[in-house]
Amino acid sequence: MMWRNNIKIAWRTLMKDRTYSIINIFGLTIGLASCMLVGTVVLDEVSYDKFWKNKNQLFRILTVETSAGMEGKTESAYMNLGAGLKENFPEVEAAGKITKATYNFRLDERSSDAIQMNLIQADTNVWDMLDFPILEGKPETYVAGVGNLVISQGFSKANFPNESPIGKVIHLVSPYLSESRPFLITGVIEDIPSNTYLRADGIQISAPSTTELNSEGWGYYEEQMILLKAQTDLPAFKEKVNTWYSNYTTDASEEAKKRLPTFDFQPIEDIYLKSEFASQAVKGSQSNVYLFSGIAFLLLLIACINFINLSAARSINRIREVGVRKVLGAGKKQLISQFLNESLLFFLIAGLLASSVYALSLVHLERFLGHDLEVNLFENGRLLIIFVAIVISLSVLAGLYPAWMVSGFAVSNSLKNRIGIGMNTSVPVIRKGLVAIQFVFAILVLIGTVTVWTQMNYMEKKDLGFDASHVLSLPSFATDGKADALKQKIAQISGVEHVSLSRWVPTKGAASMTKQIIAPDDPDQSIQVNYIIGDLDLPKVLGFNLIEGRSFGEQELNFSDSQAEETAEKVPSNVLMTASTADLLNVKELGALESNLEAIPIGIIEDFHSISLREPIKPTLIMTGNEFNYASVLIKLQEGKEGQVLSGINTIWSEIYSEKPLKFEWVDELVNKQYEKEQTQAQLFTFFSVLMLILAALGVFGLVVHATEQRVKEIGVRKVLGASAGNIVQLFSMDYMKLVGIALIIASPIAWQGMNTWLDGFAYKISLQWWMFAGAGMVAAVLALITVIVRVLWTTRINPVNSLRSE
Repeated sequence: MMWRNNIKIAWRTLMKDRTYSIINIFGLTIGLASCMLVGTVVLDEVSYDKFWKNKNQLFRILTVETSAGMEGKTESAYMNLGAGLKENFPEVEAAGKITKATYNFRLDERSSDAIQMNLIQADTNVWDMLDFPILEGKPETYVAGVGNLVISQGFSKANFPNESPIGKVIHLVSPYLSESRPFLITGVIEDIPSNTYLRADGIQISAPSTTELNSEGWGYYEEQMILLKAQTDLPAFKEKVNTWYSNYTTDASEEAKKRLPTFDFQPIEDIYLKSEFASQAVKGSQSNVYLFSGIAFLLLLIACINFINLSAARSINRIREVGVRKVLGAGKKQLISQFLNESLLFFLIAGLLASSVYALSLVHLERFLGHDLEVNLFENGRLLIIFVAIVISLSVLAGLYPAWMVSGFAVSNSLKNRIGIGMNTSVPVIRKGLVAIQFVFAILVLIGTVTVWTQMNYMEKKDLGFDASHVLSLPSFATDGKADALKQKIAQISGVEHVSLSRWVPTKGAASMTKQIIAPDDPDQSIQVNYIIGDLDLPKVLGFNLIEGRSFGEQELNFSDSQAEETAEKVPSNVLMTASTADLLNVKELGALESNLEAIPIGIIEDFHSISLREPIKPTLIMTGNEFNYASVLIKLQEGKEGQVLSGINTIWSEIYSEKPLKFEWVDELVNKQYEKEQTQAQLFTFFSVLMLILAALGVFGLVVHATEQRVKEIGVRKVLGASAGNIVQLFSMDYMKLVGIALIIASPIAWQGMNTWLDGFAYKISLQWWMFAGAGMVAAVLALITVIVRVLWTTRINPVNSLRSE
């Protein structure tokens, strides 16, 4: 019966003081809902590739380059290395090619419409490693003579409604194929969960390669995976593999043996969060997991601090009630129990509201992230129980302090509606400390927000060394000997200024190819030089700024596409080089052969950023070519003529390459796309800044309410003695300005260290400025001041006659 009585009293208290109740519940709802949403993202991030049956035995083969200038890891290895390991090591149960690709298919060969599919490319060994639930067909049986395609259930329903797709043929169209290629649908599998780096619409199955692993220390690369036996000692296995490969390369030259790579093995569960490979489309960040986990914790902590402060402020109005209860025999335990029941009621209501906000926000969160979330608190019984347990635990922990404070009031003071000396003198200090902590968190996130947006603005406005505006790219395709005809026709379209054939597009790799040359100042060191191959018009299209010498002209050396790969080694070619490259290689004279490059520099251009600002500018040369078996087309357009030019290109493309899909990409959009991760971070920082400021404002409000209710008589006396509302606001605001100042002092060094660490990920970056810290402190101070003014002005409206009546 006692608990029923406590609940009734708790409900009556909640309804009696609705302003406090609404603010308290609103703050808790924001904190809990935000924590739930961020927590869901974190749990989803750490769940990647944990659903595979053999997850503890699956490893991707990584190549570790140790040659000077090429140090680092790549996510691929020499073709059929996995097969060689399976043949020579009993620890390897299965091995095969597993990678990702995007293709376009026509459901009807005669149709011009194509459907894009994200596919896993794998050989038949994939069935021994990954457990895809098969719904229809027998995809394990490879059908020779035709492409084999296994599609997901979702793709099947979307494109083959009310019929079985098994045995149907769809046609691959590719910019690298002169005609479509048939693919037989051999099976339907369950939709591949989105929490895998292999996120796809299906699988393209091929026969295992028959190419033997090269013994000369080189070869073509492909992404491969192996399945190891359980309990395999991975470090020992890795050492054995590298020793074996070193002994295997018996036909390698002495020079090749010096730069033989080694191999590492990456667990499939680590691939999503612990990969920085540019070609891996689906990847996350371990640092983001820590960041989001911290934010979720901070939001929940701030919400609880608000609840504590607001509950403590409200309890001042109930000291007479506490005194009466004590006189009637209520003990301290009973009083604490009563207040804990009230705390539980607040948290349960906020938990229900937060759950509603969570459910309504999930679809928007998934849209923001760009993929479905496989983790959902409402669809996972264990997680739901944990959430309920956390809410109940928090209600007890957050309710203990107000309950302890109120139950400690002396009876004599309580009956006179006074706090008196019965209240622990540390209580005000604790409350102010909690509010200061809130402002520390808010200022930290504010400084982070300003830093991220400032860095984004810097990257958007930084001179890249070329003009990306109004430049259209037709991505790489097989030219079929028609490249010149395509270029000439596009050049005739009204609104086209320049057209270039190129083997490189800005942001898509640093260059067309690379070469190691001997450093001029140290024969024992080598320098990796990037070579960009394009036709004579490439500098005009991208607007490179010529500093010295001349640009390309018709007199340049012509060489065929087959010679292009060998140019840097055998045929001296006229080249343009960047200014930093000329300095690094000590180029003193233009027009003369540079023996280490085996090329003739004819002009020096300003340095330019071929890839993102995260990477430093590398030594770069631009050389000409006039025959391209494979090429991209870069087109400089006049502003305002985009629609006219695109229409013309469509018409020309359909005439020359009727079987090839046409794709447009704007180079400035490609440049901006490099920073999508940072743009997302900036948006999230802004969102969390707003949330933390709202919660901090609620915390200040609770403290101000508490202070004004304690000092309502003092305010009345001051008004009687002639104090203005401004004088009273000034009196109260100074305490909170001090709290903001203390918070800024604590937050600044933490933010300085954290944001400098984040900025270290960019080769070209801003420097943290004093105004970023001062601005964050100013925003927090203004917010606190507004909150104080609103509450104090409301209190000053109380008639002194009423506030002093009991005196």
